[in-house]
Amino acid sequence: MTLRVDLSEYRVYVQALQDRLNEEGVYRMSMTDAVKIAIEKAVESLLPDVEVKKMRKKYIRINF
Repeated sequence: MTLRVDLSEYRVYVQALQDRLNEEGVYRMSMTDAVKIAIEKAVESLLPDVEVKKMRKKYIRINF
């Protein structure tokens, strides 16, 4: 099953998140990866009893 959510109204926010992740990360994140990271963070915060199985690129932050 594929979920296709229309986020066109939020595109500017997703692009801003993607840009921020790509500024500080080792790997280039796609818009899909940016949305997945945002969902994972929301689930971890709002549903602490739910374990998230991350199915995306690993995000590694670079500290300059």
